[in-house]
Amino acid sequence: CARAIYGASEQAITEAVSLRQDIREAFFQNRKDWNLDQAYAHFVERKTSIVTMEEKSYPYLLKNIPDAPYALYYRGTLPGEKERCVCMVGARRPSGYGEREAHDISYMLSRSGYSVVSGMALGIDGISHRGALDAGGRTYAFLGCGADVCYPKRHRSLYDAIVEHGAVLSEYPPGSPPVPEHFPARNRLISGISMQTVVIEARTKSGSLITADFALEQGRDVYALPGRITDPLSQGTNRLIAQGATPILSKEGLLSDLSELPEAMMLPDEFCAGEKMRLEKEELLVYSCFDFYAKSIAEVREECDMPLSDLLSVVMRLCAYGVVRECFKNYYIRTR
Repeated sequence: CARAIYGASEQAITEAVSLRQDIREAFFQNRKDWNLDQAYAHFVERKTSIVTMEEKSYPYLLKNIPDAPYALYYRGTLPGEKERCVCMVGARRPSGYGEREAHDISYMLSRSGYSVVSGMALGIDGISHRGALDAGGRTYAFLGCGADVCYPKRHRSLYDAIVEHGAVLSEYPPGSPPVPEHFPARNRLISGISMQTVVIEARTKSGSLITADFALEQGRDVYALPGRITDPLSQGTNRLIAQGATPILSKEGLLSDLSELPEAMMLPDEFCAGEKMRLEKEELLVYSCFDFYAKSIAEVREECDMPLSDLLSVVMRLCAYGVVRECFKNYYIRTR
C-alpha cells in the first residue's frame, strides 16, 4: 500500500521495484524534502478529496482498465457502486445540429437514470454536462489539470454545478495547471469510467476520436451520430460508423441499446460470485485468450492457432453463454 511504500527503506525499494536510477533517486530526494503536514494542510485548503484503488469507493469500471491511476483527486461525490455512466464527447465548435442532439441525448439519458461523463471542454462536452443538469441528473467531468482548477475559466458556473450534482475528477494533484499533454491522457478515464461512449460530431483529427479509441481498447461500446458526408464535423463520426461503431438513428433506439448491457459489466465481482459455468476444452482455450480489454478475432486466432471457421463457432457459443460479447465489429471482450 502507499503507506508501506512511503515508509520503506531505500534498500527495500531498490530490491523490490525495477526503476530507472534517475527516477529512483528523484523519489528518494522528494521523500526527504516532503513535509507531510504541510502537504496535508495544502490539500485541505484546496477542498479536494482523494480515493485510491485500495478503497471500495474507487469507481469499479475504471479500476479494471489496463492503465488506471492509483489515485483520483476529486471535488464532489464519486459515482455510486451501481451507477451507470455514459461518456459523451464531441467537437469544440459544434453545429447547431450537434448542439441540439448533444443536449437532448444527455437530457434523455439523465431522465432515464444514467449519469453523463465528459471533459468539461467547450462545445459538446459542456453542452452534454448541461443537458444532464437540466434534467436534474448527475454528471462527472475529468479534467486535464488539478480537480481544484476550473478550466476553461468561462465554465466556472458549470464547474460549480458539476461539483454540486456529481464530481470533477483528475489524476493530477491539486493545483496542477492545464498542460496540453494531459488532455489526451485523461480521455482514457472518461471512457474507462463509462459503460458506453457516444461521439457527437468530430473532425477527422478530433480528440473525441482518441476517446473512442480508448473505449474500444477498454471493451466499451461506441456510438456515433451520423451526419452529411459533405460536413467536416461529421467526417470523424461517419468514419467511426464505417469502422463498426453503432450509428445513432434515434434517441429511443440508443436508449434501447444501452438497456441491453450485460449485468456482468455493471456489477462488481461479488455480485457475480458463485456463478460458474463448465466449458469444453476448445471453449476454455478460446475463452482464456480473451481479456477485459477488446481483442480482435485475428489476435485470438494467433494465440490459439485454430482454423478460423472453428474459432468463430466457439466464439459464437461463448457469446451465447454470456461470457464473451462483441463490443465493436470483430472485437470481443470477457463479460465476467
